[in-house]
Amino acid sequence: MSELHLAVRTANPEGMISFYREVFAFHVVEEFAASDGSFRLYFLSDSQRPKLELIVNREPPHQEAGSSLSHYGFFVDDYHRVLSACQAAQLPILDEKLVNGLWQFYVQDPDGHYVEVNQV
Repeated sequence: MSELHLAVRTANPEGMISFYREVFAFHVVEEFAASDGSFRLYFLSDSQRPKLELIVNREPPHQEAGSSLSHYGFFVDDYHRVLSACQAAQLPILDEKLVNGLWQFYVQDPDGHYVEVNQV
């Protein structure tokens, strides 16, 4: 089976890492810095396999075709824990609804990306 991960550019790695630690219980499982200092990578996960890669570029990247992002989503085992973590952090819960018998909501990360949270 193939494993997928999502890579997101950020200028705020500390805020992003804190957000994903508090809301999704992710932690940094690996870091990598380019020898020339041009970029740094943070791999976040709730297990040993990375689910999210944060890319911090020394120079802001040029906008590339197809680089805009609508949203990304996670299926979570403990939907109510994630929802409670978002509420405790006073993050606005966007569009919570029941979809095909499962709960779903959206929240924004510190860089403004919409994150879809789905009950497993």
